Amino acid sequence: MMWRKLLPNLLTLAALGCAMLSILKAVEGEFVAAAQFIMLCLVFDGLDGNIARWCRGATKFGAELDTFVDIIGYGVAPALLAHQLVMKDHGVWGLLYVCFAPMSGALRLARFRVVDPHRGQKGYLGLPITVNAGWVAMMVFATQTGLLREDLFTLAGGPFAAMVWTVSTAMLFLQVSTLRYSKPTKAPLFFFAGIAMVLMLFLKEEIALVSALSMCAYGVFYAFISPFLPRHAELVDRAAESGELESAEDPVRYRSS
Repeated sequence: MMWRKLLPNLLTLAALGCAMLSILKAVEGEFVAAAQFIMLCLVFDGLDGNIARWCRGATKFGAELDTFVDIIGYGVAPALLAHQLVMKDHGVWGLLYVCFAPMSGALRLARFRVVDPHRGQKGYLGLPITVNAGWVAMMVFATQTGLLREDLFTLAGGPFAAMVWTVSTAMLFLQVSTLRYSKPTKAPLFFFAGIAMVLMLFLKEEIALVSALSMCAYGVFYAFISPFLPRHAELVDRAAESGELESAEDPVRYRSS
């Protein structure tokens, strides 16, 4: 049926809309809203792939459309957010970071399209571009809500800023590495837990802060520790086992990235 193919593409376009709104909010200086739109982009982008797989509506067209959302939502939008918030005041180093972020993302996505016939369904080669985007967005969100001490937790300078941007830069290099990562969002339990965490960003500020910091902590674990923990991949595969069986007869499984 046509709706099976149309619905995932509409969700992909909704993700693209969120990415554009994030860019506009960053330009306008509304950094918290810009960070929230990046995370909403993640939600819609995750929904399109999973719904396409669950209702057997995955298409090559949808997979290609998804790639453009990825580079804008997770390459350009977080780089522009970082630039508008702090990097524009850090001279050549700030410009290098802002340029390298989408470059790394483009290289990672290009390799993803060429060398991975399963489009991430059996894991990733290199860190997914979404992880650094989420890290940057949630660090901006956490430091701009006003709940943390501004003299200690600032992204403009000092030890905390050095930690945040060093971690982000390391993630950009991991995107083009040959480390293998599991795909947690293919398991419904992980996927819906992630959506709940994002929706908590729109609740009371204290709850939103806990959610943002929790997602940052998982991002660090996933990027730097999980590739060396085989049991993490086994846990993800076991949680996704039912979904894999349901889609085993689906000949096209290209969408998710």
